[in-house]
This record gives sequence, structure tokens and C-alpha cells, in this order.
Amino acid sequence: MRSNRFVTTILLILVWAGTAFAGQEQQITQKLTALKKIQGKFTFIVLGDNRSGDDIYSKLVGMMMERKPAFIVNTGDQVPDEDDLKEWARFWEMSKPIKVPYFLTVGNHDVNDAKSELFYKKQVDLPGNELYYSFAAGNALFIVLDSYLTGEQKKITGEQYQWLEGILAKSPQKYKFIFLHHPLYPDKDKGRHYGNSLDRYPGDRDKLQALFVKHKVTTVFAGHDHLYLRTTVNGIPHIIAGGGGAPLYAAEKDGGFYHFIVVTVDGDKVSAEVVDINGRIRDKF
Repeated sequence: MRSNRFVTTILLILVWAGTAFAGQEQQITQKLTALKKIQGKFTFIVLGDNRSGDDIYSKLVGMMMERKPAFIVNTGDQVPDEDDLKEWARFWEMSKPIKVPYFLTVGNHDVNDAKSELFYKKQVDLPGNELYYSFAAGNALFIVLDSYLTGEQKKITGEQYQWLEGILAKSPQKYKFIFLHHPLYPDKDKGRHYGNSLDRYPGDRDKLQALFVKHKVTTVFAGHDHLYLRTTVNGIPHIIAGGGGAPLYAAEKDGGFYHFIVVTVDGDKVSAEVVDINGRIRDKF
């Protein structure tokens, strides 16, 4: 009987191991190796909040790959429920057409506590501690933060802030891009998360923004509010890219449309186009 139980336990472990990185074909060594080859002009794509919008996300994935980006960054909420293995398997299945490095940001639907953080790490293969990390491509630094870290939800503080400060201070790159799920500056009259994002703790938010200004951050990308919004604060564009498939939170005229953002880094110039699900360019900056 004991032997049978042991075999059953081993089988369960093997099944769990087989589902980790479900459908995620590229592991972190492959991703970072690909990024090291980038020289000169390159393009990357940003989208977020695809959870529960399978058909829309699948269509956007196809459209994004037509643009031939060097890599893609998701601003969070990849799945509806943080510990649902079937949802993660579905996400990776829909993401299979993505043949370039794919970097994820922690959203509040992806993790909810310390247990789900461990579950999340079994589903992704990312740099550093996988919850927040950095990588470089060309002459640009990319920093992905966790704005829903256990005990520090909706703020960037503690060890993560110290880590961020050190990364920015040591960076030799010309451009610096920040990604996190909860925006610093949601709009009071648009969306549903004004007062319930990083603006919930204005002191911590302002300290973070001051750090971005000090180190001349190029752009900050967020999600959480299911819409598109561009706000410039102290010369830094703050972009909410939350139109990846989840139910929209605003009228179309206020940014309530499904979309992704194509960013091009070319020497002394960074430019971006916001592309909606019908292929129309909705904004340029």
C-alpha cells in the first residue's frame, strides 16, 4: 500500500512538472539570448488585461505577430483566476503563435497572495525572481515591476523599491521603459480604478515618480483599467494599455477599445502607434 502511494505521489509531481510553463515554448535562456542579438533599430509591442477575452486576445496575437516585433510585454492580468491551471494552459495555448520573447507583468488576477505567487512562478520563466525583473535590448533597459506584491499591494516599496533604485542608478542605457500593472495616474472620469491603483497611496506613488524623473525614464506602461489612456507627468508619458480582451471600462471615445501598442526604438528617437483590433491607428506619440 505504501509503495502504491509513493508511486502515485511521484506521478502527481511529474504531472505538475509537465504543466509548468504550459505551452511556453521559449525558456528564459532563449529569450535573453535573442535579446542580445538586437542592434540598432528594433520594435517591441505592449498589451495587457487579456483575461477572459479569449477570442479578442487570439485575434490581437495574430495582428501583433504580423508586425514582427523583437519581443512583447504584457502589462498583467493574463488569466481570470490566479490558481486555475486550466486557465493558464488556455493562455499559453492562445499564445503559441508568439514566436518572439514574451515577458509578463504580475496583475491582481494573476496573483493574490504568497501561495499564488509560487503558482505564478511555475507558469512562467522570467529573469530574476520572476515577479519583478529587468532585461536589456539594444540601447534600452526594460524594468518589469510587481505592483501587487504580497503585503505591498498597489505600491512599489521596500526591497523592490531599493532594487529598482539600484537598477536605474547603474543603467548605462539611453532609454528606460517601466512596466507595471497598476497605473500611477488613472483618470478620475475614465475607467473604474481611480483611487484604487498606485494613486491609493499618493506618498509612495510620488516617491516612485520622483525616482523616474531623476533617472529620466522614457515611458511607463501599465494596465488594470481596461482602456487606452496617455498622460504625461513631469515630462514622462504614462500609458495605460488595458485593452487586451477583458471587458472594457470606458466608452470608445474615452479609450474604450481593444488594442496593442507598437513601440519603435531607432537611434535618438522613440515612437509609438496605438493599433486597435480593426487595424486602425488610434494614437501616435
